[in-house]
Amino acid sequence: MDNKEPQVEPEDSKKNDKKKKLLLLLLLLLLLLGGIYIGLNWNNWFGNRPTVNIDANAQNQRNKKKQNSSATEIPGFETMTMKANTTEQSVNLYNPKGNKVYFRLSIHLPNGKKVWQSEMIKPGKAIYKLKLNQTLTAGTYENCTLRYDCYAMSKQLVQLNGSQMNFTLKVVE
Repeated sequence: MDNKEPQVEPEDSKKNDKKKKLLLLLLLLLLLLGGIYIGLNWNNWFGNRPTVNIDANAQNQRNKKKQNSSATEIPGFETMTMKANTTEQSVNLYNPKGNKVYFRLSIHLPNGKKVWQSEMIKPGKAIYKLKLNQTLTAGTYENCTLRYDCYAMSKQLVQLNGSQMNFTLKVVE
């Protein structure tokens, strides 16, 4: 009895080489597609969630009013008074306690220039002191705008509807 292994013919050897190359190519293609899939979804799985920058100047709201509605309450007023030639101002800007959204507030002059913007203000918190981007000269500024940007209070910071209120800014010496 011969225990010799049968010799593989060169043609069979070429077929086996082709099969190995094809399997290797398919494996590499699978790895490439897997890498692309992981790359496209990486931020969804492990990406940085937006962080909410809560305004450090926000204090507990004084003079809390009861909210009668389940809708978001947007406070409004006709006039605001500030001091001339200083950036440090005293105000009363708040997010009513019953709201279920963050507010980001900004004040715009009649020409559209933004002179102040808050960080996120939680419901029940208020801004009583703020620092303007610039000093203002004494006078009456008609049609200034207080802009309310509303954001969902969830893990993902999603901007919702907002509002703009026109008011008269009185800047006094």
